[in-house]
Amino acid sequence: MAVAAGWVAGLWTKVPEDVQIEEIKAAFAKIFGKLWDEVVVGKDREALFRFWEGYVGVERLHPHSEITVARIREENPGVPVLEVLLG
Repeated sequence: MAVAAGWVAGLWTKVPEDVQIEEIKAAFAKIFGKLWDEVVVGKDREALFRFWEGYVGVERLHPHSEITVARIREENPGVPVLEVLLG
């Protein structure tokens, strides 16, 4: 599993249900200061947005190919390690 590290720039967990994509895009821009269309990736993003329960904004994201999630957990017992699916 690829590992990348960065800084959390924003978190939106109270995403409204049963709204149109335009409402999500407007709220996203207000919360993160970026346009949804410019930062949310994925071929089917407009069809799948209803299933997303939150958004995490990350700054200064850098890949670390030499590190694994297992190694991070082993070397840092007791420290929570979050696995985030992107895409």
